[in-house]
Amino acid sequence: MTRYTNGLVFNYQSRTFEKIDFEVHKQYFTAPSASDTPAIDLTNCYVTPGFIDSCSQIGLQEIGIRWEGDDSFEMESNLHYSVLDGIYPFDTAFNKALQHGITASHIVPSPKSLIGAKTAVVHHTHTTVDEMVIDNNIAFTFSIGHRAKHTFFNATKKPLTRMGIAKTLRDTLQQLQQQEPAIKKIMIRAHKAVDIELIQRLQKEFHYKFHIVHATEISFIEQAKWNTVVAGPVFRYIEHNEMMALSPKLYQQLAMMNTPFVFCTDHPTSSATHLAIEAGLAVREGLSRADALYALTTGAAQFLGIENMTGSIRDGLFADFVIWNKHPLDLDAQVIATFIKGQQVYSQKAGALI
Repeated sequence: MTRYTNGLVFNYQSRTFEKIDFEVHKQYFTAPSASDTPAIDLTNCYVTPGFIDSCSQIGLQEIGIRWEGDDSFEMESNLHYSVLDGIYPFDTAFNKALQHGITASHIVPSPKSLIGAKTAVVHHTHTTVDEMVIDNNIAFTFSIGHRAKHTFFNATKKPLTRMGIAKTLRDTLQQLQQQEPAIKKIMIRAHKAVDIELIQRLQKEFHYKFHIVHATEISFIEQAKWNTVVAGPVFRYIEHNEMMALSPKLYQQLAMMNTPFVFCTDHPTSSATHLAIEAGLAVREGLSRADALYALTTGAAQFLGIENMTGSIRDGLFADFVIWNKHPLDLDAQVIATFIKGQQVYSQKAGALI
């Protein structure tokens, strides 16, 4: 058992930093006890739950490798495809993410896939994929718009129209209802308002929880109700004309629409190391720091349905936490140490223990 004292700990209920002592026993947080266990003093340090990237291709598109390191999509569709079968656990991006306080990611296929795969949430350490898994079959994903159409045309030399995409989505959703009843959440990548309108129609036709990824032009659609949006990333280059409206103002727009949202990097679209930058840009656009940190941690866990396993510093959850030298959303904040399941997996000083 290890006891940590005097740190400023992010309280998921009040969304404030409070001087709270906490203990870790094996893999889990436990209630502070009156034991004489030696304490680790975190005076002047900030402590948060590990950040969660709500949409990432980390482990599917290995950084620094060409096509042979890309396992993020398949041209042929199949309801039984799962991202777990494509993750490479030694992708160096996992370690880079740990250095920036990110302990878990929701892995999704590439936007090149019209029909994607079943998704999973994984920790960023261990030597096998099965050890990394927090939960699988989180959602089933689709992609509509430029990337999917471009990839389809390059492979088949045939055009893919919006009507064709809509029919394919409806057919696949009907098959999902029959063949994969455990899937309750549908995530669809979309930038353009016209594609977001299609998602709005699908919400009325199918009894799924639909969630938009990116949602660049969502503010163009008035008087619509949306489930949690996986917003951004906005810290990226403008790749094609569907993204011309991309701006950090997206976060302000979602807040004004009272639409809940979480953050993502869609690594390697934007580096996993930029996740806190996304939250910082949202703060610049008017979101409170407290709400931004909540969205990076407990809010992301709730969206993914894993809040009973991680995302907060409280009894019974995995001891996934990060120690910072200052407020995590300060631009110059640095990670002192990162822990997953109670084990220190990164230290600012190589080999050092907190």
